Amino acid sequence: MPPRFFRSGEIYYGWVIVAVVFITLFLVLGFRFSFGVFYVAILDDTGWQRGETAAIFSTAMITYALTSLLSGALFDWFGPRVLFPAGALVLGVGLLLCGTIQRIWELYLYYGVIVGVAFSMLGFIPHMAFVPRWFVKRRGLATAIALSGVGLGSLGMAVFSEKMIEWLGWRTTLWVIGVIAMVVLIPLTAIFHRKSPAAMGLFPDGLPGHPQGGNDGAPTGLNILAAFRHPAFWLLFLVVTMVGVGNMTLVVHQTRLLVDMGHSLTLAATLFGMTGLMRSVGGLIWGPLSDRIGRGPCIAMITLCGGIGISLLLYAQQTPNLWPVFGFVLFWGIGFYGMTPIYVTTVASHFQGKHLGKIIGFLDQGFGIGSAAGPFLAGLAFDRFGTYEPSLWGLLGVVAISGLGLWAASSWPAAAD
Repeated sequence: MPPRFFRSGEIYYGWVIVAVVFITLFLVLGFRFSFGVFYVAILDDTGWQRGETAAIFSTAMITYALTSLLSGALFDWFGPRVLFPAGALVLGVGLLLCGTIQRIWELYLYYGVIVGVAFSMLGFIPHMAFVPRWFVKRRGLATAIALSGVGLGSLGMAVFSEKMIEWLGWRTTLWVIGVIAMVVLIPLTAIFHRKSPAAMGLFPDGLPGHPQGGNDGAPTGLNILAAFRHPAFWLLFLVVTMVGVGNMTLVVHQTRLLVDMGHSLTLAATLFGMTGLMRSVGGLIWGPLSDRIGRGPCIAMITLCGGIGISLLLYAQQTPNLWPVFGFVLFWGIGFYGMTPIYVTTVASHFQGKHLGKIIGFLDQGFGIGSAAGPFLAGLAFDRFGTYEPSLWGLLGVVAISGLGLWAASSWPAAAD
């Protein structure tokens, strides 16, 4: 049972859940999104080619895709107090092993496979099946706050990693992050998480008028086979695949691109982190705003901002001025990076229920596929053409497809049990 002040309604326990999710995503996805900083250091240290080095991250995202459905199922079966501490242990061990590597295949194994599994266990899938259970009326706000941990983590972990790499080297920095992940996340998630409001005798949003439903507070909802037959499911699969391409291509290559343009690694890492900070700002704008004015207008504004951001990055390669880069950071971060809360609330609106974890897990196989393909293809394109420009033009198409697909999915009638 929750303490008296949670039962009395003074503080709804769902906000404790949001806080723990925020910290977890700050560390785990903040680290994942800071791979570009390690990418620069690994290239400089080893002399490996960009395509084969970017494929290390792509391998992790393939692993993520292959294990995403299992991660969602494990969350549905065992809950957060088992899955998340186990994921923190896997992440820590994987990073400790990464720090010992001498050959590239070892990094494919330790980062690509072991850390890739940890990203699945501790990442987007289980958390976005988790937070919506605690909220109905304030779902957009709660999701946005939780996901802001990703953006702030991108800034914090990018700057932290860059400084630690400068002082200790990239191998030792991986050890440090692995130890932090285990020491912080294992006790935090084991102690504070609870599976659902009903497990604590509470209601979603803390309001008795909201039904708890069966099975630990989650209504039955569609099972995964029924979800497959709903057109919105495949629109969302397309959207999340394109989001993976767009997000992770720049996660891996943005810092290197800015260094190629003549900027220092410190400035490039800071600008990458600022892009993540703008992601948090965007999420905190679009999530609550979509609760008020609907998802359609928000999706249109997000898509426009994303297109402007990539256009400014293309222009930045033609001028020594920094203002187009700052414009890219602002528009891309607030725009395309801010799309995730709208995607999450759209999925939850269509498929909320006890099978939501498995449904999000299957959908996020698309994210894994896109996240693996985007960075790898951008690296190959650079090795072939000596420039990132073809990849940036491709990202304009990715933005358009994502916006149109999410608008169509959010406009489709909600799925019925």
